[in-house]
Amino acid sequence: MDLRGTPYSVKLWQISGPDYEPQPGPKLARETRFSSWTPLGNKQRNLQLFEERVKLLLHWFDLWTDSQRKHLLQALLGRCTKAQLKHCRNLLNDTVPVPRLDFTAVLPRCLSLYIMSFLSPRDLCSVAQVSWHWRVLAEQDCLWAGRCVKRGWFLPYAPKDKEFGAWRNHYVSCVSTLDRLSPQEAAEIYGTLYQQCLGVKEEEGKRSRERRIRQKLKEALKEEKNSATVLLLISNKIPAYEVVLSGVKTRVAVVLYDHRWTLSALFNQMERAASGQQVQRLGLLVPGGTEEVHLVNGSVLSERTLSSPDHREFWEKLCALVAPGQEGGGVDIFCPLAASVSGLALMWNLSNLTGLEVRAPLGFATGSFQNILSEWSGGDQDPAAPALCYVTDSVLLGWCRQARWIEEVLVRLRKSLELQLHQASLQARGRALGLFLWENISLDTLGVCGELSEALTEGLTALSRQNESRPLEFLSSFLMKWSKEDGEGSQGAGGSSCPGQPRGIPQTTLDWRCSVGSELLHSERLYLERMRAVLKVYREPLMAVVNSNRAILSYIDIQIIFSSVALILHLNSVFQVDLQARLKHWGEEQCVGDVFVKFCSKLNVYTNYLNNYITTVHTIDKCREAKPAFGAFLKRVDRTLPTHMLSLQELLLCPVWRIQEYVTLLQALTSHTRPDHPDHPDLRSALNTMLQFRDFIQELERNSEADKRLEETQELIQGCPSLAEGNRQLIITQDAMLLRSPDEQIPDSLRAFEHVCDVGLFLFSDALVLTRRRLQHIPFTMTHRSTHTFWVSVALSSLNVREILHTRYVRHAFILDGPRCSWVCATEQEEERDNFLSALRLAISSSLTEHQ
Repeated sequence: MDLRGTPYSVKLWQISGPDYEPQPGPKLARETRFSSWTPLGNKQRNLQLFEERVKLLLHWFDLWTDSQRKHLLQALLGRCTKAQLKHCRNLLNDTVPVPRLDFTAVLPRCLSLYIMSFLSPRDLCSVAQVSWHWRVLAEQDCLWAGRCVKRGWFLPYAPKDKEFGAWRNHYVSCVSTLDRLSPQEAAEIYGTLYQQCLGVKEEEGKRSRERRIRQKLKEALKEEKNSATVLLLISNKIPAYEVVLSGVKTRVAVVLYDHRWTLSALFNQMERAASGQQVQRLGLLVPGGTEEVHLVNGSVLSERTLSSPDHREFWEKLCALVAPGQEGGGVDIFCPLAASVSGLALMWNLSNLTGLEVRAPLGFATGSFQNILSEWSGGDQDPAAPALCYVTDSVLLGWCRQARWIEEVLVRLRKSLELQLHQASLQARGRALGLFLWENISLDTLGVCGELSEALTEGLTALSRQNESRPLEFLSSFLMKWSKEDGEGSQGAGGSSCPGQPRGIPQTTLDWRCSVGSELLHSERLYLERMRAVLKVYREPLMAVVNSNRAILSYIDIQIIFSSVALILHLNSVFQVDLQARLKHWGEEQCVGDVFVKFCSKLNVYTNYLNNYITTVHTIDKCREAKPAFGAFLKRVDRTLPTHMLSLQELLLCPVWRIQEYVTLLQALTSHTRPDHPDHPDLRSALNTMLQFRDFIQELERNSEADKRLEETQELIQGCPSLAEGNRQLIITQDAMLLRSPDEQIPDSLRAFEHVCDVGLFLFSDALVLTRRRLQHIPFTMTHRSTHTFWVSVALSSLNVREILHTRYVRHAFILDGPRCSWVCATEQEEERDNFLSALRLAISSSLTEHQ
C-alpha cells in the first residue's frame, strides 16, 4: 500500500509538527478502530502495538493527579457513543451498587401517587416534611379530594389552575374545627351500644349543655368567693427568684420588687396589687436570717429597729391590706425567725403591732433554703404547709434544694436576654425566665431527696475505689449499712427518736434539742467529707509532682490555696469527735455548749481563712490562665463523685456557708433550752461569738459586692473619673430623658418640653452622676446596647429635687437643681420615677446629716 499521499502514514506522523498541515487525500475504503499509526496489514502486530499503547496510557494515568484523571475521563466519555456509555453505566452499577433509591424519582408519577394513596392523613403530613419533591406529591388534590368528599367537606370555591394544595388545606381546617364530644355527652345525645337513643332532640341537647356550663360557672365563682386571695412579696435579691415566680399558684397576687426600692415605694406596689381589697395572708420571700429581715436595701427589720418611725409606719399601713387576725389574716415570713430568741421576739412584737398572726420556719434543716421545708411555728400543721399556700409543691421543692446552682445559670441567662427583655417589666422578665428554665431543665425530675442523693454519691464513691465483680450487691449492702448508721446516730439515750417530728404527735412531747443535735452532727459529717475532698482530690496530686519536671503548681501557690483548709479540717475533726461523744449518750441534762465554747475559742483559723479567701480565689484564677496544665487538671477533677459534684471554688465556699449553719443551729438549741438548764450559759456564749463572726463575714461580702459594682460602673461609663474614693457606694441607676422648655416664663401647667437626648442617672452615696446615653443597634439583629459617656457630677449636699405635675404636655418628669445648672428629666413609667426619687431624697438627707 502506498502511504505517501495519506496523512495516516507512520512516517508522516513522525515528522509532523506545528508547521505541518496535512493535505486532504482519498478516504480509505477500510478503516480501523485501533490506533491510526499502527500497521493495517499485520493483525497480530496491530494487536500487540495496541496493548503496548494501552499499558503506556495506564502508566501515565497512574502518575497523574486526581484532577487530571477526572479531566481525561470526562474527555473520553464525551467521545463515546451511546452503546459505550451504556456499557460504562453497567460497569459502574456492578462496581458501586446503589444502597437506597428514592422511588418517586424512578417510578412514574402516577405510580408514586398510587402508593401514597394508601397512607393516612397523618402519615401524608409526615411524608410532606421529607423534601420539597415529596411535599408536592403528598399535597396533590387527587390524594385529598376523595377524603374530603367522603366526609362531606366540599370546597366553597373552584380551585384555580395554578393553586396548590387547596383540598389538603381544606381538610386540615375542617379537622381542626371539629366539635368533639366527651363520652358522657355522646351517650346523652346518641345513646350507648346497650341503650338506644331516646330521641333527644338537638335543641334539648343544647339546653342541657348550657345548664351544665352555667352550673360550672356558678361553682367556680362560689369557690373563688370563698377562697380569699393571698399576696406574696418576692425580692429580686433572692437567688433564682424566677423559678419561684413560675410556680406561683392561682389567686396569689405577686409583687416582685427591686431590692433597691424604699419602704414607701414597696407599699405603693402592694396597694396596686391588692386592688383595694383585703388579702387573707401576706407572704414575705425576702433575704434575712434568724434574727432580721432585709425588706429593702439599707432597711433591716429586727427586734431593735422595729420601733423606728419608718418601719412602724410601714407595718401600721400594712394592717389595712390584710384581713384581721380574727378572720384568719396573718403574715408568713420565709426567713427562719422562729429558730432564735431574738427572732421569736420580733415575731411577737410584729403580732402585737399589727394584730396579725406571724409565722416563720423553725430552721432545723441546714442547706440552701431547706428550712422552708421544715416545721413552721404557729401550730401542728404539716411541714412547709404555709409556703405551699403560695407556691406549688414541685417548684418549691426544687427551688429550696437547688437555688444556689440555679442562680449561677440564671446570672448568665439574664445577661444574654437582657437586651431582648429590656422593655418588659421586672415581674414579666422574671416569670418568662422562670418558665423557660423550669420547662427546659425539668427541675421537678431533678428534685431528689438530699439524703438519698448523698447516700448514692457516697456509695458510688466507695464503689469506684474498689474493684468489685458484683457492683449492684456492693451498692445495696453499702446503702443498708448507711441507713443503719444513720438510724443509730439519730437515737438518743432512752430510745427517743430525733430526726424530726412524727405526724400526729404534739410538739411538746418531742425532744427538740435532740433533733437539733442530730442535724448538727449529720451536717458536720458532710462538711468534713467535703473538706477532706479538697485535700485528697486537689492538694495531694499537686504536691506529688511539685518537685518533678511535671509540676503543675509551685509550692507557694499550693500553700496559698490549701494551707488554711488543712487547719480547718483538723479543728472540725476534733469538734466532730467531741460532739459525737456527747450525742451518743444523750439525756435530758446532756450539754453540748461547752463543746461549742471550745470550738469558738479557736475561730482564728477561720478568721485567717476568710482574710485570705479573696487572695486564694484570685490565685486560682491567675494560675488557671497562666498555667494550662492546672486548667486541664481542674477540668478533669471538678464536679466528680469524689468532690461531691462540686467545683474547687464551691468547696472553698463551704466554710462560709458552715458558719451561717452554726448560727442557725445554735439559735435553735438556745431557744429550746430552758434558762435554768446547765447548758444554757455556754450556748449563749457560743452563740454571741458566732453572731460576731457572722457579722464579720457579711461585712466582707458587702464590701466585695460594693467593690464589684463600682468596677462594673467604672467600665460602663466612658471618660468617668475614678469612682473608688472613700466609702462610696452605688445605690441605684435609672435611664431617663433630658427635656428642655423653649420659654421658662410660661407656667408649669402650660409649659411644653422637647426631648433633647437620653441620659443615665447613677446615684451614689455622696454624688449624682449624669451621663449621655446612646443606643447602638447590633447589625442583623433586633437587639441594641446602651453606651454611657460621662457628662457631669453633682454632690448630693448641693442638690435639690422637685417634681413636675402631670400635664397634657409632659408626664413622669422632675427637676434636678444643682448649684450652677438645672436639668429636667423624665422616665418612661411613673413607677420608675417614684422609686428613683424616693432613693434620691433618702440619699440627700443622709448626706446632709453627715455634713452637719
